[in-house]
Amino acid sequence: MGVLNDITALQDEAVYCREKGLVIGLCHGCFDIVHPGHIYHLQRANTMVDRLFVSVTADPYVNKGADRPVFPDRKRAEFLASIRYCDYVIVNHTATAEFMIKTLRPNLYFKGADYTDGSDTRLQAERALVESVGGRMVLTDDKIFDSTSRIAQLVMAKNS
Repeated sequence: MGVLNDITALQDEAVYCREKGLVIGLCHGCFDIVHPGHIYHLQRANTMVDRLFVSVTADPYVNKGADRPVFPDRKRAEFLASIRYCDYVIVNHTATAEFMIKTLRPNLYFKGADYTDGSDTRLQAERALVESVGGRMVLTDDKIFDSTSRIAQLVMAKNS
């Protein structure tokens, strides 16, 4: 368990888990500045599955504003792998979670409360894909902290 370096290892683990009848979950995101909301999200997801896979958005695909990500993708993945709720972590080198969903075919795909309005077109595509592989999307229900908004507030305050 921990950080997986290639997609073949990730796929092998997912196949093994499915063969054993384990429930597989997937969380996907930037996880740039990990905060209490992330921990709650991972904890909640972990309670609903036997194995939790986490894919971290690679640096070129992070769209959080200037000077982001703060931490490089490999460091973000290593940090997440140290959190007890995460069984397997990998850096996702595509723009969305769709490749990971196709590869893992998770029973449950988790997104945070900031996606509750359902208007994000990427999320709609990910939901459809999860459902096409027999899984379902679950929104964790508590938005505790949004680092992107908070950083934007701090930058605006600094510049005014």
